[in-house]
Amino acid sequence: MSDGAWHPGPAPPEASGAPDAEELLERARAAGDRGRPAVAVALCRRALRLLGRDGGPRALRTRILVTLSFNLSESGDVQGALAALDESSSDLDQRPALTAARGVVLFRAGNAVQALPYLNQAVTGLAEGDRGDLAAALLNRGTALMTLGDLRGAQTDTAAAQRVASEAGLDVVAFMAAYNLGYIRFLAGDLPGSLQAMSAAEELAPEAALGVPALDRARVLLAAGLLGEAREYVDSSISTFTQNRAMTDLADALLVGADIAVMSGDPVRARALARRAARISARRGNTAAELLSRLVEQRAAAAVRRADRRAAAQAGSYRPVRPTRARGDAAAATELADALAAAGRKQDATAARLLAVEALLDAGDTAAAAAEFKPLESAARRLPLAGRLQGHLMGARIALDSGRRADGVRRLRRGLDDLAGFQALFGSQDLQAATAVWGRQLASAGLRAAAESGSPAAILQWLERSRATSTRLPHIRPPADPVLAADLGALRVADAAARTALLAGRPDPEREREVAELRRRVRARSWTLGGTGAALRPPSLSSVQRALAAGDSPTVLAFFHGAGHVHVLVITARSARYHRLAELTLCEELIRVCAADLELLAADRVPSALRRVADRSLRAALRELSGHLIEPVLGPGTGPVLVSGAGPLGAVPWSLLPALAGRPVSATNSVSAGLAGLAARGPAYRHGVLAVAGPRVDRGAEEAGVVAARYPGSVALTGGRATGDAVLRGIPAGGLLHIAAHGHHEPDNPLFSAVLLADGPLFAYDIAPNPALPDHVVLSSCDVGRTAVRGDGEPLGLATALLRSGVRTVIAAVAPVSDRAAAAVMAGYHDRLAAGDGPAAALAAALPLSGEAPAPFTCFGAGA
Repeated sequence: MSDGAWHPGPAPPEASGAPDAEELLERARAAGDRGRPAVAVALCRRALRLLGRDGGPRALRTRILVTLSFNLSESGDVQGALAALDESSSDLDQRPALTAARGVVLFRAGNAVQALPYLNQAVTGLAEGDRGDLAAALLNRGTALMTLGDLRGAQTDTAAAQRVASEAGLDVVAFMAAYNLGYIRFLAGDLPGSLQAMSAAEELAPEAALGVPALDRARVLLAAGLLGEAREYVDSSISTFTQNRAMTDLADALLVGADIAVMSGDPVRARALARRAARISARRGNTAAELLSRLVEQRAAAAVRRADRRAAAQAGSYRPVRPTRARGDAAAATELADALAAAGRKQDATAARLLAVEALLDAGDTAAAAAEFKPLESAARRLPLAGRLQGHLMGARIALDSGRRADGVRRLRRGLDDLAGFQALFGSQDLQAATAVWGRQLASAGLRAAAESGSPAAILQWLERSRATSTRLPHIRPPADPVLAADLGALRVADAAARTALLAGRPDPEREREVAELRRRVRARSWTLGGTGAALRPPSLSSVQRALAAGDSPTVLAFFHGAGHVHVLVITARSARYHRLAELTLCEELIRVCAADLELLAADRVPSALRRVADRSLRAALRELSGHLIEPVLGPGTGPVLVSGAGPLGAVPWSLLPALAGRPVSATNSVSAGLAGLAARGPAYRHGVLAVAGPRVDRGAEEAGVVAARYPGSVALTGGRATGDAVLRGIPAGGLLHIAAHGHHEPDNPLFSAVLLADGPLFAYDIAPNPALPDHVVLSSCDVGRTAVRGDGEPLGLATALLRSGVRTVIAAVAPVSDRAAAAVMAGYHDRLAAGDGPAAALAAALPLSGEAPAPFTCFGAGA
């Protein structure tokens, strides 16, 4: 943990009869350990009153005063805490414990530099004394060294504290030390290792972690870009600290919550939390914490200005927005940086000066920004990731605003390379996608500069760099994990039971809680996997064109959006062109209309009059989308098309657009991913076929039988045999997996998107670790082709997860499709596939077989 103690639960109830001072002290210690400092203070004072004016046994009185001092400090009364220690300073026998207590009080008050000599003396004095006191002193000194940036010393002390506590049977201290070791790994840049160590530490504490562990987990998840999850943890810690009146930890939690709010685009909440933290810190006399509160307020001010800039850019203006306010923010940030430097917070001072640079740029004063930034540049490179990326961005903005375009683009590129290296450390698709949030400003600035240049080569480079997860990182195949497999199996059963109860009108809260807990465990376990650390270079335009010429010469349509419009880069083997297309808001509205109409037309028992209205609306929206996105850039023809698009365009039913009707269309998140699909490879069905039918799918068993009949030696799983375990065991390595099953896309947790089988859902999380991975997956009866972008990260969903795991081709729908239409299209699809067509061509030929009901299937990944 970064600071403080872990508080696992409520204090024990009082025993019957009048307690003596010794018993009251033990209760006070227990209350303090459980994060209830106000209760501990009251118990200590009762104990002192029992001892009377003569003081009672000297050693006991000293121990009570030491416990009182710590809990007074935690309650916000630092002066009272120090006074309690002064009252017992004459007890020479307890000198090491008193010295340790003074160090802890000073440290918790924000004075780590002053605290360290006391903690050093305490560790030396306790080396041959009480093992519990020694373990606590080592733990506290390790935490102080963390704050001062001495991670090696912190690691040594914390590991020693864990060892001593374990030998002495002090389970709580051993847990705290184990958790702190995980936090040290986070500070050292090993985020997956940190999450793994924290999860392992929690095995030592069977109860749900509260307080400081939740706060530290929030810090790590914030660094990973998992903003929603981080907010859940920090809200839990704020509630715990508020209830227990643990003011030191509460101020810390409020600041983490404020940082999460800034990144989530909620500067109003960020300011409110930061100001509350500042008030607490001011009352406690913790100047450093008060300054950190002001730093978060400056981050919130910068977030407001960024929102103003984005709104102005969408309106086509790049002139300064509210320059007077920006200059005021710059002055406040500079003043704050000076105060932070004087308080010894060098990294935080650098962060504040970078905010001053940003404010000066927002005010249009490039010269002043450049003068402020020049002495900062080397210090910014030593900041944690978010600070380093801010430094790259500020240097780039100064260069671009000064007319040094090449220098500005180089700095932006260096920043995204830094981020890609960070993403490559993770073996979790969830984390890789989420951490893209830290590069959104760099990617936006680079794309804008490239688009302004009009250079197709430059635009391609920035498109690919901005989509690092699908462009620059290797496929993720986590090792088989029996614990994860067991949790997923239990989740499948619990989810099915919870859904059955809900559909029956008798919700089962206990089952729903079990589902939530299992989901939390599955996600947390996936976060602990490390990656290769390797990030690939984006392809050049010339290499893309060579690849297109060597294949079946598809036309690449690489869509992106910015400045309020949709843009597209059109690449063929012989040419490359850039176009600005329709307004983004218009296209988003048309995509929403298409989705709503497709959902209505997929439903059973819709009145024919309403169906006709929806059909006309859908056809009109598809024609208009086609006119805005395709017809301006792609002439008539029958050649294959490779579409690359993310964000809102990920929901476009490309194959239904009139200008693409009958043409083989494959969709990917990046041009690089699309090119990988052009590599020659034999049909997947030659390596085996597994056809599966889930429950309650009209003609599902018939469809699975038809598919299996197309390919000799195929296996069909239907009825009660179509379980998740049976599917995972039966997947043919490198073969074809066809699943006719309903499913659901989960935008909040896309890797929990699933298809429903006889024993419950088969999740995206299930597939990647499976020993056998298919080359080609067909999901015929659900809309799990959809993706979701989490917190400005990169898109995730079931189809995306399969492709990132190494599956080459996924056929799935981006909107609901009727069972009847799906069965007809799938029969035609496999007819064409077995006859030798590639997946995209086979799908294009089969889609008209859906009859009056539209079938919004898309070929994701390799279509050739």
